[in-house]
Amino acid sequence: MTLPVLLVLWIASVILLIAVRRRRGVEGSGLLYAYLLNLWTIHWLGAAIYALPWFRIHDPEPVRAGLEQSAYAVIAFTFGSLVLAPAFRGLHLGAAGPSAAREPHVGLATYYMGVGAFAYLLILSPQVRLPSLEAVVSSGQQILVVGLCLHAWQAWRAGRTMRLAGVLAATLSLPFVTIVHSGYLSYGATAALVVFVFVASFFRPRWKVAVAAVLVAYVGMSFYVSYMRDRGEIREVVWGGKPLEERVEQVLDTVTRLELFDPTDPSHLRFIDQRLNQNYLVGLAIIRLESIGEYAYGDTIVQMLMAFIPRAAWPDKPVFAGSGDLVSRYTGLTFGLGTSVGIGSVMEFYVNFGTAGVLVGFMLLGILMTFLDASAHDRLVAGDWEGFALPFLLGVSFLQVGGSLVDIAGTAGGSVAAVVFVNRLHRYVLTRRRALEPRRLGVAPVTRLS
Repeated sequence: MTLPVLLVLWIASVILLIAVRRRRGVEGSGLLYAYLLNLWTIHWLGAAIYALPWFRIHDPEPVRAGLEQSAYAVIAFTFGSLVLAPAFRGLHLGAAGPSAAREPHVGLATYYMGVGAFAYLLILSPQVRLPSLEAVVSSGQQILVVGLCLHAWQAWRAGRTMRLAGVLAATLSLPFVTIVHSGYLSYGATAALVVFVFVASFFRPRWKVAVAAVLVAYVGMSFYVSYMRDRGEIREVVWGGKPLEERVEQVLDTVTRLELFDPTDPSHLRFIDQRLNQNYLVGLAIIRLESIGEYAYGDTIVQMLMAFIPRAAWPDKPVFAGSGDLVSRYTGLTFGLGTSVGIGSVMEFYVNFGTAGVLVGFMLLGILMTFLDASAHDRLVAGDWEGFALPFLLGVSFLQVGGSLVDIAGTAGGSVAAVVFVNRLHRYVLTRRRALEPRRLGVAPVTRLS
């Protein structure tokens, strides 16, 4: 199939998924669409620029081959979500089902935000280098995203539009925070995307959502090309250990010199091709494997399963976060020292079992993401905000579409541990507060007789 045909097929599959879900009246928490949007960003967008007659850098054939596999992935994902996932609709994470409505604790959203902000500070401490603790703390940062989502939901249900706008404005700061902290845009951008798509899942009227989505997308692309223009200077300041004031000043300089995204500007298109075109790498892997035939045959899947075991329980575990040399091994490319290149889900499934691996893998992902999306939504509307956090954060873990399955497994395991810890801590604090309340009022606590 030609590149334009594959681009249309890709989008048609997504439109079909959205249309059928709307016709069925299926509601969700935005996880499903956030996943597809992330996949679109590193596959469809990077291939679309090669359909422009004024842009050529790489040989378009690897890009076309990579896009073809990602199109198969989206089709399989849609099939899994629409055809197979309904069989699991009655299942829910936790003991209570969607009918177990309860009154949520209104301070829980602020509590989650506080814990998440604390995790951002804790990640700077050397103590988080202890086995398994770093994964839990890193996942704990995502608790902040849960808190923002719950604050947005609470504001919408209460009809407080200005408060909702304030939550969204705070969300916009996340990319800047991660750039100042680590020099990376993707972490904060993904977190912000989760919150915006979550709000879009319930905000009405829909035409306002559509207009806002176009504006946010354009501003986001403009900031991306401006960030890529100044990325070297930003990382020199951040990675060089410069004071916070200098880091903030450097990022603000990028913002004040924002370039509006121009699809006819070759430099802007090169920035997209440089970091948002996973298809080229997938295509090179396809060509290489068709030649030498050295597939992984499930090796990285086994590593993913091993990643679920905490390093505290297995200190010598031979599995580490990141894609390692997988991209170099399967594409034949070499990268500079310290350069991190993610293998991505499409390539990883392909290098294991070819196109069959892509179809089966993404069909299972379609089932899983639909299940997590529905479970989070059901908990949310039932007022079980603690129960909402677990499936929602698990779904967020799978949004690392450009990373490895080991990364996803490690983040998912850390998310479970973080949610369990934070929820138990919250219940403990509430219990202690209620126990102390009678003493503050001068009333003796009630003693139960057995």
